[in-house]
Amino acid sequence: MDLTSIRVVSWDVDGTLYSVQRMRWQLLFLLLKRMTPTRGLRSIRELMALRQFRMIMERARTSDEALPAAVEQAHRKSLLEMEHRWYGRAIQRIGPRPGVVDLLAFLAAQGLTQVILSDYESDYKLASLGLQDRFQSVYAGESLGFIKPSPRGLQRIADDFKIPPAHLLHIGDRAETDGVAARAAGCPSLILGRDFRDFHFLTRQFRSGQ
Repeated sequence: MDLTSIRVVSWDVDGTLYSVQRMRWQLLFLLLKRMTPTRGLRSIRELMALRQFRMIMERARTSDEALPAAVEQAHRKSLLEMEHRWYGRAIQRIGPRPGVVDLLAFLAAQGLTQVILSDYESDYKLASLGLQDRFQSVYAGESLGFIKPSPRGLQRIADDFKIPPAHLLHIGDRAETDGVAARAAGCPSLILGRDFRDFHFLTRQFRSGQ
């Protein structure tokens, strides 16, 4: 992989910077710890509310139109507090995928700007991973009004940094969302599980292309 034409690297978060499968096991562990007469029912209700919001967002992927107001602002603030309480703790327990920190450092050493493009608000997730200072900007599709596979998020990044889309590399984990969005925007992409098997491997490939 040759990075000579790349000026900005955008990263997906969920499933890319950390393992969603491992996070779900941690959620189960946290739920079992909270299964007491006083907290058990509330915990189940909170996780169901979070699941319902994610289902709304997933349904929105079928349309390339602007996202509808999925939830009222006050309710979304409440959901974010729940996400921080559940997802944030679970993500903190598992940490980043192996090799992610090394690749971030390598790309930074090449002078590349790195940003986040996630469908969801991600500041608390980055803090839980200890990566909050690694990115120049954080873009959330739910705030922009479009989520992947819409290319508008990547187009926004290219416009903000005043670069052609071909100079923006997107790293994600879902070919049907990250890959499709990048292709539609005219950006190169690297998809975990399709284009590379792990981040240590990807860093070695970048080094060999120097």
